Amino acid sequence: MNYFNEAAIEKLKEEAQIAPAGFRYGFVEGIFKNETFGQLVGNFPPVSSFKLVDKMSGGGRKKFYVGPNYYSGRHRGSIAHLTELPAIWIAVLRESASPEFIERLRWATGIKFNSLCNFGFSYGSEGCMQGAHIDGAARPSDPSSVHSTIACLLYFNPGPGGSTGTCIYQPDRETIIFQVPNLRNSMSFFEQHPAAWHGFPTVPAGEERRIISLSYSQEADPILIKKNETAVPTLSELISHFLSGRGFR
Repeated sequence: MNYFNEAAIEKLKEEAQIAPAGFRYGFVEGIFKNETFGQLVGNFPPVSSFKLVDKMSGGGRKKFYVGPNYYSGRHRGSIAHLTELPAIWIAVLRESASPEFIERLRWATGIKFNSLCNFGFSYGSEGCMQGAHIDGAARPSDPSSVHSTIACLLYFNPGPGGSTGTCIYQPDRETIIFQVPNLRNSMSFFEQHPAAWHGFPTVPAGEERRIISLSYSQEADPILIKKNETAVPTLSELISHFLSGRGFR
């Protein structure tokens, strides 16, 4: 791997835990090689262009800013809409979707998944927060066409520490099982599960929270990140649509 730190992934395997409710979770520092992390922080997209999300979702209130995003259910492998991202970010996106990285992350976490389904930027400043919630992948009513089995949060604050690290809760949504202690060059993960309640405290004045969210699914055909302007449906998609009588509109 050119950008992710192999030693950190090996350490993640040693420190991964199982919550009382039965889902896996974990945290590790130094997830990127030092040189790569410096480039990523220096080229983080301008947060002034991010859009505010302020709503109730998954059982808790969300208030933070979202930036560029890749979702396999919509973009089907094409990253044409992300062409304005710096080259280092495109390179990391591709490596996060690579068979090599996926194989190592499966080995380290003990969770089964097959391909990248989400890669998105988010930012929190004073007043931003996210109440305890469960992701759509664990909610029967979620309309998404692709459901992840693991969520990974990568932290890009320039400095160490930070009081608003992601919390993993007991099902009472108040008792904290674990809270991320360091928002610089680190990663937390949790297995998507009906009891995988998580969130983060309100960001106080003088602090910030820079994150990349990565999610992986068990889609049958891995989606390769490519440059093409138009996403081409796979053979299995074509067959499924025409057998259903819907065709393509």
